[in-house]
Amino acid sequence: MRAPVRRGDERIVEAALAVGYLALAAAIVAAYTTPATGYEVSIYAATPTATWATLALAGVVSIAVCLSDERYLAPAVLLGALGAATVAGLPLIRGYHFYGRADSLIHLGLVRSIGVGNDPLELLYPGSHLIATSLTKVAAVEVTRAMMLVTWTYTLVFFASVALCVWFLIPDRRALAVGAFSAFLLLPINNVSTYLHFHTYSIGMLFVPFVIYLVFTHLIGGDTRERVVERVADGSGAVGGGTVGFDDSVGFAVGARKPVPTSYLLPVTSVALVLVHPQVALNVVFLLAGMTVTQHAYRRLRPGHSLAEYRLLTFQTVFLLTMFAIWVSTHDWAFISTAESMIESVTDFVAGEGSTTPHVQSQSDSASAIGASIQELFVKLFGVGAVYALLAATVVLGRITGYLGRLEGHRSMRTTPDTAKDVTTLFVAGILVLLPFFAAHFVGSISTYLFRHVGFLMVLATIFGAVGVRYLLADELPVSGLGSRSAGTRVRSVRRRFAEVLPETRSVVAVVIVVLVLSLSLATIFPSPFVYLSGSHVPEGEMDGYEQAFASQSGGAPVWFGGVRHTSDRYEIALYGAESAPWDREVNPAPRKSTPVPEQAMLGGLPAYYANHPEEIVRRDHYFVVAEADRQREVLAYDELRYSAESFEAVAAQPDVGKVRDNGELTVYFVDIPSDTFPEPPDEEAATVPGG
Repeated sequence: MRAPVRRGDERIVEAALAVGYLALAAAIVAAYTTPATGYEVSIYAATPTATWATLALAGVVSIAVCLSDERYLAPAVLLGALGAATVAGLPLIRGYHFYGRADSLIHLGLVRSIGVGNDPLELLYPGSHLIATSLTKVAAVEVTRAMMLVTWTYTLVFFASVALCVWFLIPDRRALAVGAFSAFLLLPINNVSTYLHFHTYSIGMLFVPFVIYLVFTHLIGGDTRERVVERVADGSGAVGGGTVGFDDSVGFAVGARKPVPTSYLLPVTSVALVLVHPQVALNVVFLLAGMTVTQHAYRRLRPGHSLAEYRLLTFQTVFLLTMFAIWVSTHDWAFISTAESMIESVTDFVAGEGSTTPHVQSQSDSASAIGASIQELFVKLFGVGAVYALLAATVVLGRITGYLGRLEGHRSMRTTPDTAKDVTTLFVAGILVLLPFFAAHFVGSISTYLFRHVGFLMVLATIFGAVGVRYLLADELPVSGLGSRSAGTRVRSVRRRFAEVLPETRSVVAVVIVVLVLSLSLATIFPSPFVYLSGSHVPEGEMDGYEQAFASQSGGAPVWFGGVRHTSDRYEIALYGAESAPWDREVNPAPRKSTPVPEQAMLGGLPAYYANHPEEIVRRDHYFVVAEADRQREVLAYDELRYSAESFEAVAAQPDVGKVRDNGELTVYFVDIPSDTFPEPPDEEAATVPGG
């Protein structure tokens, strides 16, 4: 970073910050005054250009001030944080009725079920649902908006927690800024298996950095000479020198290693993590277990090493594992099937009967079919993350081997020895325990969860990769070891000459690089045709259309629904909650669903398709539902891969197919099948069709 500007230039920096904040306000106003009026396949394209232009201006100001004058670091980082929060909160700002399809619609129904009295403890992951329900009850917020607020709040927690974790590893203000901007990239969100909508695994994943920060401060916090506020804020405090033993926090602390506030907060956070998503909690169990075993190994084999002096994680690890086991034992139905699938997949692979990443291969084939290469998708979705992962690996290896020393000359807020090196070593041990579990997800049917764990690893890569960026921005790179002094001298000499000859160019290039990286990463946090996906916007008209269609039942017979790629069951749950929910508007009998209709039937022959269906129970009149979201997804996002624009136009022209409802977002067609082909009405409990 450059030296602080001269005193006479302070007004220029202050004026730039004022312009940045005004631009941010203008961006929010422009987005808020242009609400969504219908389904949007891309939130990026639908958001006004003025919003993106002013956000870009605010981002440039924030980055430039951060790189030029450390005295204004706080307001500059805050400006960047508010800009990133604005992008993440666009569905809220632009008045989306709901954001999140597929599983999110199921979660919407579950939140509604809890709101009318269903037991939340019956759910596998009720944590986020309970928060959304509380917002609905206490603040009188619509349930759909409450769920979007929950997702946005967890995103803000991720921003703050990553910055604090990086601040812990390199305790100076510049590292805090680097950590914050690294968090704004939202690298764990890949839109393959992790998303920025109400998806419980993704929410739990965004919560993990907060847990990691509490682990950091638990390990080294507790020097009684430091104020409590300082300990909690940046992890300051000396490592105790008490006797080696089982002196963990809470009930096991003795001597100098007394509990710190975070030692008491960590068990509470562990319970919260289990309730948000047990799978994420299990990942953290593996991480902490590796760290705990390493601690005990050093205490037994090398008691004089600094790693033997850190507060133990034994109690915290055992507590989290116990909470996980208790919770899973009451919801074994969910984990037994997953465990069986994993064992079967790994066994088949070892026996030579399984394949690696079949889910990835399927996605690759689909991408190729619409003219997108897997390399292009990788660069868009994982390019920035790969760079951070490389930086993280370099920093981790450099620190634990001693080749990369401490940063000198920065304003450290900690007076202790180099604790970051030891903490990094512990985390490497935890990651080594975690990797075999993740590797098992490369094979068989279980590979559908692979990219969830990639997202989890990107949480760690964001933290340690940000440390790497901080080293790159250092005035002098502390390289030691191989050719130690000469190597370090050469690096410093080159950097100094470059900074002296082209000081302004260096800063401009740095700003441009950061802006480009932020732009590429934030351009993929929401699904859009840019990454060959459709937006997750669920407009109110679509939900109302389904509700009206569900209510259109005659003679007590269930209405049968067909659709494009998907059917009606998720919308039924989203509207009416679980079956046991005491809804006044409950549909009785429940609607029935058929398998999705192929394109050929839409082009001509819907009545014949249902009349000759291989399942006898499906051979009856149907409602065929086409949402505007279906059309834009297939035509714009998927480039007519399976359904052409012509097929959507052809439905209304077919004989015995009539339009019964169209509100602009959802069109419902009635498909008339000759009455003599009808089977007897199905039994309410026995009727099932493929995909049900």
